[in-house]
This record gives sequence, C-alpha cells and structure tokens, in this order.
Amino acid sequence: MKEGDPAYAIVRVDLDTKDDEARFSVSQVVWSEDLAEAEVLRLRELNADKGCGYFWRYTRVDRQLLG
Repeated sequence: MKEGDPAYAIVRVDLDTKDDEARFSVSQVVWSEDLAEAEVLRLRELNADKGCGYFWRYTRVDRQLLG
C-alpha cells in the first residue's frame, strides 16, 4: 500500500475558541515545505490582529483520492 506523497498542511488556530474541533482547521495543503513556511508567515502577518495563529505540519496525501 502506498503511503502517499509528502505534503504540508497549513493549520489555523482560533485562540479564543476552547473546543479543539472548532479551534483547529486546515486552511490549505501545499506540496513544498518552503511554500508552507512562506504562507504561514504571510498569514500570520495578514491576520495578526484577528485572534488566530498559523503553523504548518508535515503530512502525506494520496493523489489517487484527489481525482
């Protein structure tokens, strides 16, 4: 079984929300670590005053499921 291709999930954290299921959301998935880092920095700056934070996490994506 193929594990999938490397990918990077960009995660948003709503700091004022206590429920973890509502607090964390994946804003997008990208294929490069450099792009993930750049997008996290951009989103942090863009949304600095909105009570949220951003970080990225390594993951894998099965491209066959994408259609």
